[in-house]
Amino acid sequence: MPVIAMPGAVVMPGIVDAHHHVEQPFAKAVSFGEPAQMWKRLWMPLASILTPETAYVAAKWTFLECLRGGFTTIVDSSQRKAVLNEQVMRAADEVGIRLVASTGINDRFDDSAPAPDAVDEVLGAHLELCATFDRVTPSVACGTVQSTSGPMLGAVARFAAEAGVVFQVHANEHTGEIQHSLEHFHRRPLEHLHDHGALGPHTLIAHATLVTPSELTLLADTGTAVSYNPVASAWKGNAVAPALEMIERGIRVGLGTDATRNDAFRLLDAAEFAQRLTVGLATDDFGVGSGFIWVEAGTAGGAEVAGIGDLTGTISAGQAADL
Repeated sequence: MPVIAMPGAVVMPGIVDAHHHVEQPFAKAVSFGEPAQMWKRLWMPLASILTPETAYVAAKWTFLECLRGGFTTIVDSSQRKAVLNEQVMRAADEVGIRLVASTGINDRFDDSAPAPDAVDEVLGAHLELCATFDRVTPSVACGTVQSTSGPMLGAVARFAAEAGVVFQVHANEHTGEIQHSLEHFHRRPLEHLHDHGALGPHTLIAHATLVTPSELTLLADTGTAVSYNPVASAWKGNAVAPALEMIERGIRVGLGTDATRNDAFRLLDAAEFAQRLTVGLATDDFGVGSGFIWVEAGTAGGAEVAGIGDLTGTISAGQAADL
């Protein structure tokens, strides 16, 4: 094997983006500064008009930007159908990036959605599709407690646990979402997910910015993981996840862009800076993790919450050379 000399350079594991939406570059120019709950106004309409061609172009655009920005793995949160997902996977394969690809069901907004007791066929077909690509790992997902019924959340999460794949869902991101959950279910989103058996070691929560102490305990006790998305907090004006406290409580944390900017090193900086503003200044904590915590969350931590910690995230024997 040839040796490549890199004097003055650092070789490190590639960064894992633990939460992305790879179909979104077409509307990124109008997303900055949009208020909370923009998914209703912007992202769902965009997703509804995707074609195989536009899904492929959007995904390839995203993957090229991500690879250039230092990401070697992307965890895509989506409920796309197979005809679109196949093109997303093709784009990842051509670019050479590692992809955790998801499909799922939002039955509150989709009249054609299967019943909760009939999801195995749809989700199982996704696992088979992912297996046809070398660098694609399957995942399943639901949108939010607003877009998905309780029984469906439980059914998709159960499938994930039994299949040994990650279940992705957004929770406790926006005030409107929490108000909706309290009004309709008399429970906060994370509590509602727990009521339906949707929390656990197989679950990856996106955001978790507006969490109570009891919800943090719930995440820790169930072994549920979180994608901390600091740039999304800055762009959309929702709160900043208490990531330092999560890590202190033993909650597994990765870092995600949420399809904001595909620059891994600025993401690491934002992860620390957001904690400095929300925690460090108020407590004279000048370290707020001392940097390495965020490198760990962006590499090995991200791989672990994505369910691929045995494959990537560190430079060690047996791991893929994602550098």
